[in-house]
Amino acid sequence: MMITKKWVTLFCLSLLLFATACSGGASGTTASSDEGGKGDTSGKIELRMTWWGSQTRHDLTTKVIKLFEEKHPGITIKPEYSGWDGYFDKLTTQVAGSNAPDIVQMDYAFLTDFARRGALLDLTPYAESQELRTKDHDQSMITAGSIDDKLYAITLGVNAPGVIYDATVFQELGIEEPQESWTWKDFEDIATKIAAAKGDGFYGSADISGATNMFEVFIRQTGKGLFDGGTITATNEELQQWFEMWAALRESGGATSAEVTASTTNALETRPISLGTAAMDFAWSNQLLTFQQVNKNQDHKLAIQVLPHGENEKQIGEYLKPGQFLSGYAKTKHPKEVAMFIDFMVNDPEATAILGSERGVPVNASIREQMQPTLPEAEQAIFQFIDTVSKHSSEIDPPYPQGFAEVDTSFKSTSEQIAFGQGSMQDVIAQFIEGAKATLGSSQ
Repeated sequence: MMITKKWVTLFCLSLLLFATACSGGASGTTASSDEGGKGDTSGKIELRMTWWGSQTRHDLTTKVIKLFEEKHPGITIKPEYSGWDGYFDKLTTQVAGSNAPDIVQMDYAFLTDFARRGALLDLTPYAESQELRTKDHDQSMITAGSIDDKLYAITLGVNAPGVIYDATVFQELGIEEPQESWTWKDFEDIATKIAAAKGDGFYGSADISGATNMFEVFIRQTGKGLFDGGTITATNEELQQWFEMWAALRESGGATSAEVTASTTNALETRPISLGTAAMDFAWSNQLLTFQQVNKNQDHKLAIQVLPHGENEKQIGEYLKPGQFLSGYAKTKHPKEVAMFIDFMVNDPEATAILGSERGVPVNASIREQMQPTLPEAEQAIFQFIDTVSKHSSEIDPPYPQGFAEVDTSFKSTSEQIAFGQGSMQDVIAQFIEGAKATLGSSQ
C-alpha cells in the first residue's frame, strides 16, 4: 500500500494544472433526462470501474455489472480490479496522469486526501435530485462520505474491526471462545495457550502489529483518536506498549514469527488462519465470509468477536465504519451515468442480493430488512456482529488526514524493523513519531 513522495508530488502538481486549465469540467454537469434517473443511453457509453478485493468480490461485482448492462444496454462497464496491495499507488498514478477510472472504490482512510485534491466527483446534485437515492441510507454513513459539506462517496456496506477465530480449533482444545468482554491480557493468554497446545508451526494469532487500523482501536481505548486534525496522538510509551505486547507473543509462539508475517500478504487466501496455521486473525467484519470460503479446512467453522478491551480503557475502541465507498472520478465525461451505476449498486434489490454482505452490511435499511432472513450462516453472523458492535462501540473518528498513506506505510515498516531486531525498539519508535509529524505537517 506504499505511496511514494514522488507520486504524491506528481499527483498534486497535475491536479493544480487541471484546476487552472480546466476549471469548468464535467464534474459540474447535473442536467437530467426526461426519463428521470435512467440517464442518456441513446449512444454507447463506456465507463471504467476499479476496485480491490478477493476473488469472491471480483466475481460478485462483475455479476452486478452484467446485470446493470442488461438493464441499461447503452452503457458498458469495463472492470479493473486487483488486490489491496498497490491499489492506491496505482490510483494515485492514474489521477496524476488524468486517466483514472470513472467509478472508483474508495476507502474511508483515503477519502479526505482524494476529495480535497479535487480527484473525486461531487455527488451532491445527484443525491439532491434523488437520481442517487439516499433516503433509506443511515445518516451517519452519508456524513461519513461527505467532506467539506459535499458528498463524494456512497457507502457500500457497514463494517467493524473484529477478531476472526477458528471456533473448531478452540473447541478441539477445550478453550473457551472469546467473549465480548475479553481484554488484551485475555487475548495474550489465549494465543499463547493455543500455540503451546498445538506445537511448532501453529500460532495463536497472526501478528498484526503493523496494522495501523487495529492499532487505532488500541489507541481509541485511551480516550482519543489516532489523529487530532493533522497530528498523530500516539505517544512513544503507547507505541512501545503495543509493540512490546506483540514481541512477547512472537517469543511465545502466540503470534506468527517475523519471517512468516513478512511473507504474508493482505490476500485472505494467504493469511495463516486460512492456511490452517493460526487460530486467530484481525480483520474487517465483512471478510468473515471470504475467510470461511477460502479456508483450507472447510470443515472448520470460523467466527468473529470484537477486539479485546483495554485493561483501563476510557472508551470502547470499537466503531462502525463504512466498509468501502463508491466514488466518481472528477474528470469523468459521464458523471450522470456514474451516479446511475452507484445508485444501482446500493439500491437495486437484485444487485444487492447478488452482493450480499461481502462488502459489509448493506447501508440501505429497506434492503437490509429484506435480505437478512434469507442469508446463509456466515452472513447471518456478520449481521449479528454488526448489531453487537452497534451496542458496544464509540463514534467513528473523522477521516484520516492528508499524508496518512505515508504514515501507514511507515507504521508497517516500523513493525517489521522491530520484529527483525533492526535497531532498538525505542529508537525505531522515535524515528516513526518524528517522521509521522514531519509527513503530516507538510501535508496540511
